[in-house]
Amino acid sequence: MLALPAAAETRLALIIGNSNYQNPRLHLANPGNDAMAMKTALEKAGFETIVALDARRVDFYHAVDKFGSRLGRDREAVGLFYYAGHGVQADGINYLIPVDAELDTDADLEANAFDVSRVLRAMRLAQNEMNIVILDACRDNPLPHTRGMGRGLARMDAPDGMFIAYAAAPGQSALDGVGGANGVFTGELVKAMAEPGVPLERMFKNVIAGVSSGTRGKQRPWSEESIQGDFYFHPPVGAAAALPVASDARAADMQSWGAIRDSKSPDDFRTFLAKYPQSDFAPAARLRLKSLQSVQTSAKAAVPPHTLAAAPAAAAPAVNTQNTRCAALAERIQVGDTLNEEERTYLRDKCH
Repeated sequence: MLALPAAAETRLALIIGNSNYQNPRLHLANPGNDAMAMKTALEKAGFETIVALDARRVDFYHAVDKFGSRLGRDREAVGLFYYAGHGVQADGINYLIPVDAELDTDADLEANAFDVSRVLRAMRLAQNEMNIVILDACRDNPLPHTRGMGRGLARMDAPDGMFIAYAAAPGQSALDGVGGANGVFTGELVKAMAEPGVPLERMFKNVIAGVSSGTRGKQRPWSEESIQGDFYFHPPVGAAAALPVASDARAADMQSWGAIRDSKSPDDFRTFLAKYPQSDFAPAARLRLKSLQSVQTSAKAAVPPHTLAAAPAAAAPAVNTQNTRCAALAERIQVGDTLNEEERTYLRDKCH
């Protein structure tokens, strides 16, 4: 994920904030405020937002299905799920608590709460390149009767391309804040997100420091991540202005590449490489040139006439299918296609 301006890729966020639980005992002051603060912050960062306040269990399902469906339309999209409200873990499963949940013991969770893994599954099925999950959901256990449930949420392994942030570390509870403003975690989060030029991991470290300091060490956020490259909510100053120049410079070689990409003449690729040696398409051009040169070399190595009668038809020069496939895979990478595992392995092991 490059340091591109917010408009360079699709950004979509699902935001849920639950404050007004039907059970008065579960009422929380700030999740609704937190959700709206995140909406504002994310829209400033170029995200389209889907917001659900005081979501019932059925609302969770509908919102996550809508979010996953729209996310799956663009493999280059960045997806973000944010939740503020009650959340608990039982037997290693993290549950978010809808406002209409009727809970007495942890045995009621499966039928009345919402399993966070459904969000991760929706993101995985969308097959987009990067996702962020933020859970401000580790407040004190809302169940009156439990069988030794632990505090906070359980750790979840982050699949490839995912960053998972928790408001509090395992075994800790998140503070709801005072004065009806924002929870401690989200208050620090929206401030950190607004800073330009700070990559995601560095930004979250700033959130950890702010929350830990503000709570005197009683709450320390936590994260699990498996992402490559740097993601910015706001790119470094000047990056957005520089992008159109880079795009204009790339237009000429992109047009030339489109004109020759299916050519059978090595000279076309030699000319392209001489004119655009630093092009993003240069690796694909070199592979294509190598493939065509191999075919020419094989054709020139003609079989002596006196052996033609005895030679089987299979002795005719064969196209180097390995080089051809390498060129095709390299070209797909250049135009932004996502390779499957078998194709990535082939490119790594067979193409040099």
